[in-house]
Amino acid sequence: MISVIIPTYKDDERLSKCLQALENQTLGKSEFEVIIVNNCPSESLDIDFTKIKTLNVRCFSEAIPGSYAARNKGILESKRDILAFTDSDCLPEPNWLKVAHSFLGSNSLQNTGILTGPVRLFYHDPKRLSPAEIYEKYTAFHTEAYAKQGFAVTANWVSYKSVIQKFGGFNAKLKSNGDSELSGIISKHHKIIYIPDLIVNHPARYKTEDLIQKYKRRIGGTYNRLYEGRNLNFAMYILNFIYRRYRFALKKLFMVSPKESIKLLYVCHVINMGAIKEYFSLIKGGDSKRL
Repeated sequence: MISVIIPTYKDDERLSKCLQALENQTLGKSEFEVIIVNNCPSESLDIDFTKIKTLNVRCFSEAIPGSYAARNKGILESKRDILAFTDSDCLPEPNWLKVAHSFLGSNSLQNTGILTGPVRLFYHDPKRLSPAEIYEKYTAFHTEAYAKQGFAVTANWVSYKSVIQKFGGFNAKLKSNGDSELSGIISKHHKIIYIPDLIVNHPARYKTEDLIQKYKRRIGGTYNRLYEGRNLNFAMYILNFIYRRYRFALKKLFMVSPKESIKLLYVCHVINMGAIKEYFSLIKGGDSKRL
């Protein structure tokens, strides 16, 4: 009934943990398959499949760079009516698929577009958070609010295959923002339903450099989707981006401990410096980042 689609790019260690979490799903193994799409075909997956021998796993490759192209490959290869998307670094809760299966089976959902739920962060050492982890603690994955706005993230997304196909799948040209684009289109015609028990866990980024790359990727996706060839408008977007980071850091000066507030200000500053560099790279014809 369900195809779980996982794009991966040089992430074998975390993918193995993700597959183990799917091995531990409470939904019967005959009720779902797992489709892995390797977005780096030049390198074979280094996965010990003997540890997940009860899973029905099929592996494919996609040479077009980007997770959305890889997800489209998974959609094409799916043999099930329902598609569940997560990422190779995610750990779905044991009842993730059962909650989705039960909800879809017990409700009249002709107008349902996407089921989504919490994406909970976990940390390298919860007692000693890095500056990047502190930043993520306050900013990452507000999926309930996002769903109310008509959007969902592919870390935790369940849809009927027919709904995804109706709108042509993900934009394979994008390296980021593809989930925002497609879920925004779907929400104009179908409901985005937030389910509190539909839970996926995601590691907080530990290194500030990883946060910089995250935002470079998002900025590139926004540029490709909305601002390509409109450099002045893109400059206004970047200025607003910078303003919002500093405004967030200054607000937290009065809301969190001095130690955390200093780290937040530092992280916001380096993210903004990365955003400026990415702006000039993109308007000069540079490629958007994939990781």
